Amino acid sequence: MSAKADYVARQLQTRSHHCHWPGCDAQVPPAKWGCKRHWFALPPQIRAKIWNAFRPGQEVDQRPSRQYVEAAREAQSWIAAHLAKKSEGPKQGSLF
Repeated sequence: MSAKADYVARQLQTRSHHCHWPGCDAQVPPAKWGCKRHWFALPPQIRAKIWNAFRPGQEVDQRPSRQYVEAAREAQSWIAAHLAKKSEGPKQGSLF
């Protein structure tokens, strides 16, 4: 495991911090973006951007990099589009 992965795995729930998926109230350690279910619901390329931009300790000093903020915003945009598609449901064709 990498030093960063070890760091994140060791982090505890030190304060109130919920999953960043809209509507999810699951509490997660501040070093994690979200709960396991929603983290793996993100496309791998977005997870990679968040992971690569994460700096151990940013959850303590609350100074994430610009790249991390951009990756987190991309995740929120993807989620919004994904949820909008799901709420539309299957397209109904004309019967006649």
